[in-house]
Amino acid sequence: MEKDLLSKEDAQKLLNKLQADKDLTSIEGFIRNNFIEFEHKDKQYRVRLLSLKDKILLHEFKLRKFGEYLQDKNILMEKDLIRIYKDRGIDIAGIDDSMKKLSAEIIDAQISLGEALSKHEMETILNNYKTKIESLQTEKRIKFLQKTDLLSMSLENQLLNYEAEIITFLTLEILKDAKWERLYISYEDFINCEDETLINKAGTRSILLQTI
Repeated sequence: MEKDLLSKEDAQKLLNKLQADKDLTSIEGFIRNNFIEFEHKDKQYRVRLLSLKDKILLHEFKLRKFGEYLQDKNILMEKDLIRIYKDRGIDIAGIDDSMKKLSAEIIDAQISLGEALSKHEMETILNNYKTKIESLQTEKRIKFLQKTDLLSMSLENQLLNYEAEIITFLTLEILKDAKWERLYISYEDFINCEDETLINKAGTRSILLQTI
């Protein structure tokens, strides 16, 4: 299953939305003893680091899902998607090359800014360099979002999304009677949850906690 190239306008809107989410900008400050606590609809929740038992369960979940995906002919591996896109005129390798070029331009602009600072150049010159750097960084982020969107349906990305889902299921807890307990005991209850906002909040925090 392939998608069309995400337009720059849509990529910019998505980028703006991500940058506008200030709820997570200082989340590291809320990490206490391998947990992240948060409030939702006047109830206290938290996510925690995966235990050894959790990691074993996660591995078992992933193995089963990987087997299912391999047998589904509608789910393509990333390398196959890239080939199909190239046949349609969308060159993902070209997007990678563009990002590398932008990275090099960013470094050059940062070096120029550093030299200008050391020479005590006028504020106008410094601002020009800063504006150029910000513009290049934005362009690089747009390219990254375009590539990510194109490959979002690949087997590899589907498996990553599933892994994030299982991690959230395993680590989400609720405070009841001054004690923390698993919110969902069964995966079926988890996937039937109708509170999408809660799951999104927990998912973002849980994945962040595992990677810090």
